[in-house]
Amino acid sequence: MLFEVRCPGCNALGWCPCPRCIDELADPAPATVSGAASVTLLFAHADTGREFIHALKYRGERAIAGWLGNSLALGHLAARRCSTASGLMGAVAVDAVTWAPTTAAHRRARGFDQAETLARATAKALRVRPLRLLTRVGGRAQSGASRTARLSTPRFGASARADGRTVLLVDDVLTTGATLHAATSALLEAGAAAVHVAACARRGHSGHSPDA
Repeated sequence: MLFEVRCPGCNALGWCPCPRCIDELADPAPATVSGAASVTLLFAHADTGREFIHALKYRGERAIAGWLGNSLALGHLAARRCSTASGLMGAVAVDAVTWAPTTAAHRRARGFDQAETLARATAKALRVRPLRLLTRVGGRAQSGASRTARLSTPRFGASARADGRTVLLVDDVLTTGATLHAATSALLEAGAAAVHVAACARRGHSGHSPDA
């Protein structure tokens, strides 16, 4: 059975996403994640970019998940090439891709974890193993929470399998950076050699550091 594919940005039939909507994606505001060796972001969480994220997060559209995973892989590789050329980063490639797990409530409601879906698509594009290295420890959902709550809530535990690995940590949206900072810290405390972060969208346009 063939399923029709539509662009999540404009609903046009045939491409996911279509070239016009890709061109409309706004550049993300700069961001850092404390402890991360690098941060890759694809676009701003606004207008067309927001529709791409909603197609993944709330409708579980596989076509956009595949495109986002490929784009995160390409963006990470491009960032590594630039950093290595300027002497800011070693030549060691990542040997594992993991994700910051969503809450149990969100996973039950959606039927899947969008960060895991992205991480697996990114790992496939990089030809690297996806590994479940993090578990969420308590805490409530971050979406809709105040900045203060976001910065204090997320906690993660990391598997001993992180020891010695250079890890690419994947998520769908970066807002304050609290979730990815907590996940990065857990991986480093578990012995990860380095953690690189890749997220599809950056929410906010202020340009302030998420760890400020």
